[in-house]
Amino acid sequence: MEEINPISTGFFTSGSNIWNNDYGSLPYEVIEEGDPTYVAMILSEIKDYLHQLMKHQFGNYLIQKIFEAKKGITNIQIHSIVYLIIYDTHKLRDVCKNNHGTRVMQIMLENMKCPVKKYVVLYMMKPIIDELMKNINGGYVIVQCVKVFPPTLKKVILDELAKYCVEIATHKIGCSVLQTCIKDSEILAMGFITPIISNAMLLAEDCYGNYVVQFVIKMKFPLVNERMIRELCGKFVRLSMNKHASNVVEDLMRCSNQDDVNAIVEELIRSTDFLNVIQDPYGNYVAQRALKCTKGYLRRKLSFTIRSYRNELQNHPHGKLVLDNAKSSKR
Repeated sequence: MEEINPISTGFFTSGSNIWNNDYGSLPYEVIEEGDPTYVAMILSEIKDYLHQLMKHQFGNYLIQKIFEAKKGITNIQIHSIVYLIIYDTHKLRDVCKNNHGTRVMQIMLENMKCPVKKYVVLYMMKPIIDELMKNINGGYVIVQCVKVFPPTLKKVILDELAKYCVEIATHKIGCSVLQTCIKDSEILAMGFITPIISNAMLLAEDCYGNYVVQFVIKMKFPLVNERMIRELCGKFVRLSMNKHASNVVEDLMRCSNQDDVNAIVEELIRSTDFLNVIQDPYGNYVAQRALKCTKGYLRRKLSFTIRSYRNELQNHPHGKLVLDNAKSSKR
């Protein structure tokens, strides 16, 4: 049979989806019916156009059906299709970043049972992981890999992400995808968290990176938050008066053990800039959080220190809020 180009011949036509050959059924139906002979004929005709079909608004459904098929397709045939999809890194990247192609890739990964195939797919994707992480469609593919791959392969992904941690975490899309990868990896992500802690200052002040730091803090691993506080020690005044980083400081006080919370508050109180923190549009929220998170002697000390600035705070738009909280705390 003469080979046809499924795209140029109107293989998929909006509305009608007519298949222009002698099989008598739509390609999706043939795949679902699972007749090995007809399925083999379809695979033969589309094998050179897989990437085009995956990105086509109708063609992508056919490739999805192939990976979801329960009968009529052998493991060897599936292996061959997977290889044809991944062998060219540039085409693989384009498919992963495409609105339709990303869905096909997710279906392919979801239905891939062979450990060797998973390893080969990951090996081919490894050079483009960082690029895919910063693309909304490519990110879905990486998240799917993290979901369906075994721990050993998940670690490979996380190790690769660690190399580009700052670049990805400070990207509008990358920061969100990164959080999902950490969440889905659970304990495996502990090793990956190290570069986040090492770059905590830079990330905390970034408009996107701060969300990654907050996410890690909210996981509430005591040792992680303790390391984070040690990394940021001596910088809490500056962080408290930063639009983005002030949220990080608040989360550290909310999610850390009491000794670590006390260390942050003591640093703020001792600073000659503490009044500036209280009067700052962002710092005042940190001061209010400190009043809620401290106990006993330190809370009394904090409340007394704030009230000692009564004259400077009572008519200040931000400072007045902190002063009122300090008075309430005293009562």
